[in-house]
Amino acid sequence: MTATLPDETSLASLLGTVEEAMTGKVLALAADTPADLAARRLEQAAVSGAPVVGRGRVIGVVTLRDLIAPALAAGVNAQTTGPFLRHEHHLARYRVQELMSREPVTARADWPLARVVVVMDEAGVNRIPVVDGDGRPIGILTRDDVLRALAWRLRRIPPATRGSRIEPD
Repeated sequence: MTATLPDETSLASLLGTVEEAMTGKVLALAADTPADLAARRLEQAAVSGAPVVGRGRVIGVVTLRDLIAPALAAGVNAQTTGPFLRHEHHLARYRVQELMSREPVTARADWPLARVVVVMDEAGVNRIPVVDGDGRPIGILTRDDVLRALAWRLRRIPPATRGSRIEPD
């Protein structure tokens, strides 16, 4: 048996666009930011990663895990949550550009969210910077944003069509 949504509803149309799901307020880090300062900014903003900008355009993405990699390599038991910054002296000698992921996957606000979900899965990333036509950051799309958008849309499907129909194969 196969579960299906009603014919008039497609998953792509249910999800909407990137703009409808993205977080518009985005913390962007300059490529020359010291890694210890970047880690503190991420922690203060309560986010685990951010786009990296050079000349106003997205040139990379950095995560807390990327930033603490030097401390881990030095044998320090660093963490990505909690009071991990007690080891920040291991990070002070690095710049974000040395630790970031280069050539990031980005999205445009007008793209279908379904398209970007597939891109995120294929690229194995948890966040994608959303950029304008010139590559400048205008937002960020995270896994949490995708789940929130999906839940919001599902709540708006009329109860009679929300459940799946079971049809024989």
